[in-house]
Amino acid sequence: MVYNRLLTMKRCIVMICLVAIALTSYAQEEKKAANRPPSPEMTAIQTAIGLAKYGYANYSATALAEAAKILAETPVQDLDVAKQSEGGQKSAEKSTLMSFEPTKLIADAKKYAGKDKVTLAYISQIEKSINKSATRGAVGGPKRAASTVNARSTDRYICKFWAGELAEVAVIGDGDCDLDLYIYDENGNLIASDTDYTDQCICRWVPSWTGAFTIKIVNRGYVYSNYIIATN
Repeated sequence: MVYNRLLTMKRCIVMICLVAIALTSYAQEEKKAANRPPSPEMTAIQTAIGLAKYGYANYSATALAEAAKILAETPVQDLDVAKQSEGGQKSAEKSTLMSFEPTKLIADAKKYAGKDKVTLAYISQIEKSINKSATRGAVGGPKRAASTVNARSTDRYICKFWAGELAEVAVIGDGDCDLDLYIYDENGNLIASDTDYTDQCICRWVPSWTGAFTIKIVNRGYVYSNYIIATN
């Protein structure tokens, strides 16, 4: 009887130690990421989205054009992984028509410019530079995609990240909803999260091994949200 109790206690202690080691490992992963500067691509994308939001909020043609230029010139590939969605409900009407696609940003910039010839000429120059830079980007490097998550819904992506290298995922919505971001490893362990009350989320970590990670985006709002997702 005493032996069984001692064996049970020993097993409990071992389990506690294993959990503690795992938690320490995850903490170290995020600590390592915190000590590394953000990638230039991620910084550029965040800057562009900030300009786009400002442009739509203030009907600024130049802000939208600059946002389109930065997005087009940032060397990234399309995020070529399938999105899985679950949950959700009928969305309430919304007035936000924000877009994070360079071509749509340019079209909206022209609309806001009206008959201002100087601004239209400036937008035209940026449009030409966008067409020239459309093929930039390294295979297997930074990636991004524009998508929509329904009200009270969850979107999932599965992406591969390399061991020992800084991993970054950013999700930025159109301003109408609270979006939360979670990162899980292939064993279902939560590695990183950003769950504040905004729609601008970023997770940074250093994987302990090379493998597939699940990116989970949760829309806490009652309307759909357009968003851009970017990985380094």
